[in-house]
Amino acid sequence: MRHGRISEMIRRSAGALLLLGSVGVSTDSLTFAQDANCATPQPACQPACSDDVYKKAGERLAQHLQQMGSCTAPCATSCAAPPACGTAAPGCGNVGQPGCLSDGCAKDSCLFGGLFSHGDGSAEEKKDPWTLMSIFDDECGNNCLKDKGVTVAGWLAMGYQSNPDGAFTGNGAGMTEPGEWDKFNINQMYLYVAKVADGSNGVGFGYRADIIYGVDGNDTQSFGNRAGKWDLDSGFDHGAYEWAIPQLYAEVATGNLSVKLGHFYTPIGYEVVTTPDNFFFSKQITFNNSEPFTHTGALATYKVNDKLSVIGGWTLGWDTGFDQNMGGNNAIIGTTYAASENTTLVYAAAIGDFGTRGDGAINSFILSQKWGEKLMTVHQFDVLNTNNPVNFAVGGTANNSIGFINYVFYQLTDKAKAGARCEWYKADGTSYNTFTYGVNYQVTPNVIVRPEMRHNWAPGNDVAPWNNDIFGIDAILKF
Repeated sequence: MRHGRISEMIRRSAGALLLLGSVGVSTDSLTFAQDANCATPQPACQPACSDDVYKKAGERLAQHLQQMGSCTAPCATSCAAPPACGTAAPGCGNVGQPGCLSDGCAKDSCLFGGLFSHGDGSAEEKKDPWTLMSIFDDECGNNCLKDKGVTVAGWLAMGYQSNPDGAFTGNGAGMTEPGEWDKFNINQMYLYVAKVADGSNGVGFGYRADIIYGVDGNDTQSFGNRAGKWDLDSGFDHGAYEWAIPQLYAEVATGNLSVKLGHFYTPIGYEVVTTPDNFFFSKQITFNNSEPFTHTGALATYKVNDKLSVIGGWTLGWDTGFDQNMGGNNAIIGTTYAASENTTLVYAAAIGDFGTRGDGAINSFILSQKWGEKLMTVHQFDVLNTNNPVNFAVGGTANNSIGFINYVFYQLTDKAKAGARCEWYKADGTSYNTFTYGVNYQVTPNVIVRPEMRHNWAPGNDVAPWNNDIFGIDAILKF
């Protein structure tokens, strides 16, 4: 039953995003019929350049979902000797037979085409990871989204944590959520559609839209907004599970300069909201309590050379979604410098009126160092100073804090990587400490499992969750 519910959620969310993707592609190219490849009648097995591609994509997705947990022999197809579209493919018999699409063509759809392959070096394992994009493949190697520079992708992250950790799983500041710990939850069911603006041949345009559902939803909503604005709305909340729209922006690029306009993730800090981009399941206290998550405004990136990039922009405060609350109005600046192949320095800052977080500044410094093929360390130092009057220890957000976080990662095998994170966080005069260690194991090209152990302690505030030991484990299915 649980498997069926998850499949149904995937089916519904994917369907919504396919519609969004179709809008994006339509704005990029008004009609496929105007493509050069459509000037003459299409050769056999090359689909007509029309909205029929979405029909076929929907059929492929339904086919994959129906065959989860079973293997159906695929239709034999070959672009070297393709069948005429609209007729049965060799080995199919008749159009409509399981494994065949409406054009009589199909590809291997056994368990998402390798999504749950066993990692044993077998022929199945050698296939590329299954992606949502693959449902737009045709039998001759074309992809009507990829060929337009559009990506549709996402992940499903599910996990368990034994106790609140003072971050995403209960923030420890008077707003803990019991439904988020000691239960197996969907943390992030995440889908996005994106096109990166390419300025290499003049002016290029792009866009991105993200949607998330799960117990992490409230952490990614625009909680710096006024109530009822954008996704800070009771209609987005369903108990411990919430919806959010953390990104929706347009992008324009020319040469080495690109500019985002809209609602986007912050460039400040090492850890991020999107869980597959972090090593650990749990989050830093510093990240959760002293850094912004999202902004609304404009952010420019300029690549000076192969080693140096700079950013600069303006936003409506912290964690706002198309809203300006309490006069939010701040600048963002930063730089990334690759000192060598093994050493990278990142600096980012926000200065001005942060809205609900008061006036002030945050400065974040990150040093990444590779010590060989297997060993890597990361060191982060954050300083926050604001005039926010509510003290962190009594249920507010930090007005002044220092965060010093150190990571070490070691590649154990091709599939296993170990890591440890030691954090000292001093907020409004009280020190908080965390020590986290765990392993990332790549079960298949699409699936990663992350068990970890975390210890929290705070001599000046020795109550839950600051004196907790937390066991956590999650699995991420990328598609």
